[in-house]
Amino acid sequence: MPISPWYARSRLYRSLSVAVLASAATLAAHAQAPGNVRLDSTPTLQASQASTPVPAVAYRSVFSDLPRGVEDTVLDWKAANAAVGQFQRGHADLLKWEQEQARKSAPPAQKAQP
Repeated sequence: MPISPWYARSRLYRSLSVAVLASAATLAAHAQAPGNVRLDSTPTLQASQASTPVPAVAYRSVFSDLPRGVEDTVLDWKAANAAVGQFQRGHADLLKWEQEQARKSAPPAQKAQP
């Protein structure tokens, strides 16, 4: 029975990949010889004890860097609510009052002269 070219090629690739992986594993094992790495367990032991002193953390609000907005003034919301509460129907009456004030303070329109 003849071997198909696809099967022969896949066996070749498989054997090459096994050889490459084996050599890479060997190089990685030699790169870290057993005596080269020494771990110091002192910081870990200190951190695991409850008596270890911890520096105090200064409080800093997460909202301190937020933009303040485009308005220069800060209005008291309680006073604003009390002002709107003077109107019987609330905000709807306030809008009507503002429109009347705008009409009263608007300068009279001048008639165009020919």
